[in-house]
Amino acid sequence: MEQYEKQLLAAVRAFLRREAMLSVMAQVRAADAFTRRYAALEQAGLTPLVVKGAVCRGLYPKPDLRPSADEDLLAPPGQARNIAALLERAGMTVENPDAEQVIACRDGASGLYLEVHGTLFPASSEAYGSWNRFFNGAFDRRVFWKEAGVWTLCPQDHLLYLILHSLKHFLHSGFGVRQVCDICLFTAAYGGEVDWPALTAALDQVHGRLFYANLLAMGREHLGISGYPEQAEAWLAGMDTDCGDLLADLLSGGVYGGNTEQRKHSSRITLSAVTGEGRTGPGRLLRTLFPRGRDLTGTYPWLKGRPWLTPAAWAVRLLRYGRRSSGSDARESVSIGERRVALLKKYGVIP
Repeated sequence: MEQYEKQLLAAVRAFLRREAMLSVMAQVRAADAFTRRYAALEQAGLTPLVVKGAVCRGLYPKPDLRPSADEDLLAPPGQARNIAALLERAGMTVENPDAEQVIACRDGASGLYLEVHGTLFPASSEAYGSWNRFFNGAFDRRVFWKEAGVWTLCPQDHLLYLILHSLKHFLHSGFGVRQVCDICLFTAAYGGEVDWPALTAALDQVHGRLFYANLLAMGREHLGISGYPEQAEAWLAGMDTDCGDLLADLLSGGVYGGNTEQRKHSSRITLSAVTGEGRTGPGRLLRTLFPRGRDLTGTYPWLKGRPWLTPAAWAVRLLRYGRRSSGSDARESVSIGERRVALLKKYGVIP
């Protein structure tokens, strides 16, 4: 039996080593393609800002071990379609050229996936569309990130964006450990350049102060991240943190926070709680099964401008959900949603 366990353990290690090597190789190919594409944009006089991926990878001792599912570009006003057009001429496939918020571009040869954003957050979102106001003038404050060779948000804007991006995911189905590492490492590296009163004021406007404090606590207590600058340590010392429940939610949600259909569907409840539309009992179940048409346009673009097609979207959604799920999964979504609403309350996101 002991010999069998050793063989099994060796096989698992070999499998994980092989998967890790494949992931690194894929990341190297995509990163090289991204560098070339970004250089081409600069040469054409287009000046998008790189956010998250390429910048955050530089925070890690071995950057290629921090994979990116995609690279995100924030386009200056009026440049998004020009950027997508140049990427298409360079051999990338533009998957949704008529999109208003995010234009997706893919390079089949290298595996590079790029998203060109008109704004950092969907302006139509009731829950977080207004957060774009924090980044007015971001292009005037931009900095050149020598480690990655790209233009990006200044440290103040970038740290706030990383926090708000994770908070947005927290309002949906959750977020992953990689986002926590990014935020904590960024704080350790650049927190000394941050205007902490200004950051605190912005976080207070979105009820995110306690959320961020618990992410920093999680990094230090559970992820082995240290070296926060004095300003960050002083700020954190004034907060009453208890990150255990937040860590449990993070671990149960998988890499991106939405590892099950039930968890994804539960976001209807958490978002309703944030926008003041929370209901109880049967009302929450109905909202989970039959969300508003405007909340479904991201999944079903053909709904845009056609609210009368909302019942058709409900039907398609229920058919897809039914094929993957058992009859009790809608109630499981409600149960997950209610537990996550309790988390939003615990960490001060909603009263």
